[in-house]
Amino acid sequence: MRVVLTHPYCWPWVRRGSERFIAEFAQFLTSRGREVITISSKPGRGIVEESASGKRIVRPQYWFRWMAKARIQPTHTFLLTSMATLARLDADVVHSLYFTDAFAASVCRRRRGYLTVYQITGPPVPNVFPRMPPDRWLLAEAIRRADRLIVHSRFTQEVVEKYYGLTAEVIPVPVDLGRFPFVESVTHEAPVILSVADFDERRKGVRVLVKAFEQLLHQFPAARLRLSGKISPATVLDAIKPLPAEVRERIEVLGIGRAEDLPGLYGEATVTVLPSMWEAFGMVIVESWACGTPVVVTNHGAFPELVDDPALGVKFEPETSGQETTNTQGLAEAICQAIELARCKATRALCRRRAEEFSWPKVGPRYEAVWGIG
Repeated sequence: MRVVLTHPYCWPWVRRGSERFIAEFAQFLTSRGREVITISSKPGRGIVEESASGKRIVRPQYWFRWMAKARIQPTHTFLLTSMATLARLDADVVHSLYFTDAFAASVCRRRRGYLTVYQITGPPVPNVFPRMPPDRWLLAEAIRRADRLIVHSRFTQEVVEKYYGLTAEVIPVPVDLGRFPFVESVTHEAPVILSVADFDERRKGVRVLVKAFEQLLHQFPAARLRLSGKISPATVLDAIKPLPAEVRERIEVLGIGRAEDLPGLYGEATVTVLPSMWEAFGMVIVESWACGTPVVVTNHGAFPELVDDPALGVKFEPETSGQETTNTQGLAEAICQAIELARCKATRALCRRRAEEFSWPKVGPRYEAVWGIG
């Protein structure tokens, strides 16, 4: 069976997640005897390479800075790139991670006759996507044309049903447990609060998080806050600079960093905090659990169904259905509760056990089942 996986070039922060998923997915499929071809793009010259995980076709990214004025992104030009590549390939299944390449796969399907699968990685609420470029139309067409739809939570499944009248299969994002070693214990005398996100997205809640951390210092004066992920100088200026100097000194802005540094950050953390809204899944939560670290999340989006055991984390009410939580006090209290939870000897082992439910051997076959094979 030949499986083609498609995903466009992504900016560094997004790439840390999507490219890793594709690489792990390809490795899993080849280990089960599938022939795998991955189609992607990148700036500069393209490459075609063979490895134990199959063939990887990386096309040049046809995008120029002037296109940004028309709001055209590399994900848009990948529609034509992937269409041209798919038109020359024979496949049994084309599995896409973005709506532009999912749309391209549905167009080429008429000629090539393969099964198309669109894995929707975020809640596809129509009014979030612009009319021009025609993202809203392309998204809707990609969803309606796909033979199979996959989402990562019941929350997103309900969004698809509400706006498109279609049913999607709920399959979580698998985690490679080998990348995230279990840490049996950490020191809690000086709690380390970790947050991993694209902090330039307002819905991630970094502004509320740093305010909650300021309150937390009254009870835990030795605590530290680590921010790992995409964060611009403007976001730092807006969120962190207004804080008193003694609070700023306790905040470490790590930036994007390297993907291989993440397991160490999770393992050193007392608590991982993700106070964001409208999350379709929350891979950060599972990765944190894999290292044995409990979490704090908003009671919104996919989080309630993911963090369904109080022994693994604490949920707080966002007090809004808008873009960003407004409940600073609730977040501070939730972090305090999670620090106490982390001090329980059984917590870290319970977190790891929960993460094992999301391993590739357990979740991977569910993707194949959607294709009609086992």
